[in-house]
Amino acid sequence: MMERTKADVWEAWVEATVLSDIRDVETPDPVRMIDASGPELEMTEAYDAYRLGRGSGDYLYLLYLLEEPVDGPQSIRPVYIGETGSVASRLLEHFRRLRDAVPIGDWEDDGSWGSYGKYDHIATVYEQSTAPLCAWVVDVDDIETGPYGYPTYRHELEGKLVGLAHSYPGFDRVLANRDFVPNRVAQRMGALGPEWVAFDTDEQSEEAMLAGEPPTRDRDGETKADLWEAWVRETIHAELQDESLADPIPLFETDADLTVSLTEIGSSTVFERTAEIDDRIRSEGRKCVDEDGVTDGPNGLLYVLYQLADEDDPGVGDIVPRYIGKAEAYGKKNEVSANFEEIAQNRDGTRSFARWGDGSYWHVGELSETVFGEASKKLSWASELVEDGTHQLTDELYLWVRAWDPAEYPGPYGYPAYLAEVEALLIGLAYDAYPDALLNHKEIPEDAPANRTDFDFEPAPLPKH
Repeated sequence: MMERTKADVWEAWVEATVLSDIRDVETPDPVRMIDASGPELEMTEAYDAYRLGRGSGDYLYLLYLLEEPVDGPQSIRPVYIGETGSVASRLLEHFRRLRDAVPIGDWEDDGSWGSYGKYDHIATVYEQSTAPLCAWVVDVDDIETGPYGYPTYRHELEGKLVGLAHSYPGFDRVLANRDFVPNRVAQRMGALGPEWVAFDTDEQSEEAMLAGEPPTRDRDGETKADLWEAWVRETIHAELQDESLADPIPLFETDADLTVSLTEIGSSTVFERTAEIDDRIRSEGRKCVDEDGVTDGPNGLLYVLYQLADEDDPGVGDIVPRYIGKAEAYGKKNEVSANFEEIAQNRDGTRSFARWGDGSYWHVGELSETVFGEASKKLSWASELVEDGTHQLTDELYLWVRAWDPAEYPGPYGYPAYLAEVEALLIGLAYDAYPDALLNHKEIPEDAPANRTDFDFEPAPLPKH
């Protein structure tokens, strides 16, 4: 069994990257961001030269507090982690937006989601800290491996590092990232505003408590595809083999030719989900919410849309992922996410339905609208999963959906992983194993097959009533 914790993984990565550059006399690091010597904040000359010294590329960057003397990874306190293809313009934007947010005493809550945004957060950290705010940039092509020891790309690396930094004890009240952190945290950021920021607190988030625990599984695959198969073997495939469970559960009602049954929701014609998947979504969702709000259990649902290369006796390699996602029980503004309101109140409606609802902004609704030519949000799905000009599936679609509990289900790298983190980790592994099949658009490279622009689908005629 591996001995390192997630906190150890973060420290080892910082030691090998940021601290290595700081200790290297040939680099400009550490690069301070702000010159406060004049009447207005300015970029330091070093920061301006640092950002302008790079053209287009695949960059990861870190804004951090440098706590001196520099005696180890604890001296690097992350404030914001990001990725970009144009680091010069991105770092310029960060400086300007930070400058405009200062002084934070002028901030006023206008009651909207995002009122206390990431730049307000960074400005609060800058004003309250005695440590200098610095920037570090790296071309991801120059990094042989990510923090878990496997090759990576910038979109995946951002998610991995935010997950590790948010989980590190004492970092969560300083880190300003809103993506890849639990909605529960983003909600508290917005509710408390500048009062959220804290440098010394005895409180530990549930993610930080998990980060101090040893790994739950050994993970020694040679490739990321090996790690994907190991995770699938312990989760989706294991449940396929469990005769007490209904898996695999088809997503849609179909006839023998895989033509999807249709149903009328208001004035819309939509694909009809199976009763079995509706039952699974409701039962798993009720582990997360009830009439009183979000429960003390799992924070939401993880789901994998997949096809089977072998329907009769599927092995691990026959489970082909088409889309991986999550539905968090907490909303970023309201306690209960709109995706869970129907489930929380035991309503029959399925407009949102943990993201698999019939409405225009949810998966089934968007796919139905695309198939019948009323929209194009799910063009890649229609192109790859449905026969042209019909509502007939190319192959049966199955949905694995579970209330995600890090204590019950293993993280794909062996360490406990919270819901907003594990989604990004799994997308990275599934992309490595099935790059031509995965239809996620985010957290994958910009030149990935799912992000091509030539998807095409001939809409099916709407049935006559």
